[in-house]
Amino acid sequence: MLVLQNAYRSVFFLFLLISTPFCIYSDHCPQSFDYANTNTEGVDAARRKICTKHKKLSYYLYTEDFIKSFIEIPTSNVLVDSSTMSSKYLAGRAAIYNVQGEKVGTCSASFLCMQNAEGIYTDISNYLSVDNGLVISWFTPTTLINLELDSIIHSMVTECIVKASTKIGFNPFYGKTFNMIVSSDDKKIYFKLTEI
Repeated sequence: MLVLQNAYRSVFFLFLLISTPFCIYSDHCPQSFDYANTNTEGVDAARRKICTKHKKLSYYLYTEDFIKSFIEIPTSNVLVDSSTMSSKYLAGRAAIYNVQGEKVGTCSASFLCMQNAEGIYTDISNYLSVDNGLVISWFTPTTLINLELDSIIHSMVTECIVKASTKIGFNPFYGKTFNMIVSSDDKKIYFKLTEI
């Protein structure tokens, strides 16, 4: 009797697994299949639409919001004869928005700027935390023309490979890798992520 109950249970769970849409329990989204004279085009299109949301993500923030949030952490040379002529350590955060203009999370970054005879070098630690569960961080080493706030913020512009390696609560992106392009214009910083 116990063997029969286990067999029924196994068949029931196998049925549930088969009945579940493929993109729910797989890391990969379904590819387009050729269905012969079946009425499943709508279902397949809906699945592709769900998975496309996970493959391409776009966000932006307002530069002015970032500048308004800035704090400055005092810096000073350790040695009297230091090669560093000037330094600045800033941190800020701003709300990020999706393409529909809805607030969906936060971007925070810290900027360590050091100037010597060769120019201004900046180490940037960037963090993006989105309400859909995506949490990523990346580093941007760059050189600056000057230490003006606009110049510092626009130094975030880069292209890099990022991995969602932090899991806080529900996170369908955990472990996934993205190619991310950070660009800017006069008013906004843009983040475009494409799953690899």
